[in-house]
Amino acid sequence: MDKNNTCKMIETLKEYAEFIRPYKDAINLVRIRLEALDADYGHLHSHNPIHQIIHRVKSLDSIVKKLAKRGYEADLESAREYLTDIAGIRVITYYQQDVYEVARALKSCLDIVKESDYIKNPKPSGYRSYHMIVVVPIHYLKSIEYYPVEVQIRTLTMDCWANIEHQLHYKTLKNDFSGKISKKFQEYSEELNAISLKMEAIYSEQNRQLSEFKNETPL
Repeated sequence: MDKNNTCKMIETLKEYAEFIRPYKDAINLVRIRLEALDADYGHLHSHNPIHQIIHRVKSLDSIVKKLAKRGYEADLESAREYLTDIAGIRVITYYQQDVYEVARALKSCLDIVKESDYIKNPKPSGYRSYHMIVVVPIHYLKSIEYYPVEVQIRTLTMDCWANIEHQLHYKTLKNDFSGKISKKFQEYSEELNAISLKMEAIYSEQNRQLSEFKNETPL
């Protein structure tokens, strides 16, 4: 690689590092909110709904590919204007009711610009998750700027299914996946969701019995 190309690459990486910094700050702020909400819920209800929080920012390569796929100029200004998933957080909960509790809690403390409920309305592939785009204020010395963060909230079983489906999707020929395999995935998604709801019913029944026991037990 010649000197000019090396200098150009270094400059591009520096620009990306500066560009991505506020998105990382936005992720940290959302993560802190989620951890506080989880702790507060655990204190009030003796149950922490969040199993795991995973976060990431898109790489420069991923940003360029997504812009090109959508027909936009492959530069950082276009990324700032047109992409809302540069910063992303995935929240893994135990039960489906936890998904909606986390979503409600986020709505109470952050501005939501978009919601997609793929639990009540699964994708044709069988994918289930609750998606939100939240807008986070980043405070600088002389200004406040707002950055979007994509939040995906799903249960452990939904996350397990999504990861396996994603891996198999890229290992399978396109024509095969859109035929019999796709139909099987829809069926398996329904079966796994049914099992998850049965486990949740056990949890709800245990909570009900515990609540009745506490109410009946004299002080």
